[in-house]
Amino acid sequence: MQQRIDAIAGQLYEGVLAPQAWSEALAGMCAQLQAGVFHYFTLNAGEAAVPQSASNLESFGLHHGLMQEYETHHAHNDLRMATVQRLPVAQVMLDHEHISARQASQNSVYTDWLVPLGLRHTAAAAVRVEGNARDFISFMRPRDAGVYGAQDKAFLEHLMPHIERAGRLRARMGQLCGQAAWGLAALDALAQALLVVDARCRLQHSNPAAERLLATFGTLQCVHGGLRCTSGEAHARLQGLVSAACANPAKAAALVLQGSRSSQSLLRLTALPLAANHAFAAPWQQPLALIFLTLPGSMVLQNQGLVGEMLGLSPSETRLLLLLAGGKTVKDYALMEGCSWHTARTHMKNLMRKTGCHRQVELVQLLQGWGMV
Repeated sequence: MQQRIDAIAGQLYEGVLAPQAWSEALAGMCAQLQAGVFHYFTLNAGEAAVPQSASNLESFGLHHGLMQEYETHHAHNDLRMATVQRLPVAQVMLDHEHISARQASQNSVYTDWLVPLGLRHTAAAAVRVEGNARDFISFMRPRDAGVYGAQDKAFLEHLMPHIERAGRLRARMGQLCGQAAWGLAALDALAQALLVVDARCRLQHSNPAAERLLATFGTLQCVHGGLRCTSGEAHARLQGLVSAACANPAKAAALVLQGSRSSQSLLRLTALPLAANHAFAAPWQQPLALIFLTLPGSMVLQNQGLVGEMLGLSPSETRLLLLLAGGKTVKDYALMEGCSWHTARTHMKNLMRKTGCHRQVELVQLLQGWGMV
């Protein structure tokens, strides 16, 4: 028994990243329990749709759409669900221990769904409750099979800690994958060319706009997975720029490159520091540099409010940055904001610290790289 439990537990953890392994683990539990059908699904409070669902109805000779019918039309009236939700998370529920034959005969889920499909007794548990999301697992035996026994319950109880832990990991991985997909889709849709590189100029990410620009500009290229200038002098400057952005303390800076043909426009390259805990850098857990590539006349950030979001600035610090880039002084900012000189200086210090700049001219160069000034 323990060997079987260990094998299924291993498949459950593999299933965090591999849906097929997850289904195979639940199918293995089905076989051990002499159940015909498994069902693992997520409910979000206040939402009709079920965001995640896995079952093996088709292997039982039934259409998979029948499980969607249950989730949409029957789950809210299911005595089994009501019972499971009254129990602690990961506590196994055997329906015959909580629901009498009389109660089952009067419940539409049993009479109109379970029994007509050739199913009857159920073992189930709540797996995860996080915010509005709740995960449930159930195993349904064929109608002519007997009730679940003590050995079946013990088998499930041995596996429930693994199911609970793997279920949480699987849910979190699903959230991260969704966020990553949305984020990459947004980056890919940007007209602005941007890249993420490490301290040695090795490319970690580039969006389609950057790839198109690198393919045509000539003097700045991607060579063997690294960002490289064709001119040795220009590349030394680029390497210094990126190293400074990845250093501690980090510094933002910019440089201008001439295209391979004299008719080509100048290209402004701006490097921003990304701390190791930044969303872009977190997968690698090391400081990286976010590089913007801008051609003259292109407006990178039409919404000036995005400047603060990109640099992690407060609204006050963002307003100060835009004023300084426009040729104003810290004193001008204090007068316009109606704040003390000390408060304005504090905003200035925070601004320099967050951008990695040390002089006002560097702030101007930073925004020039975004086409803001």
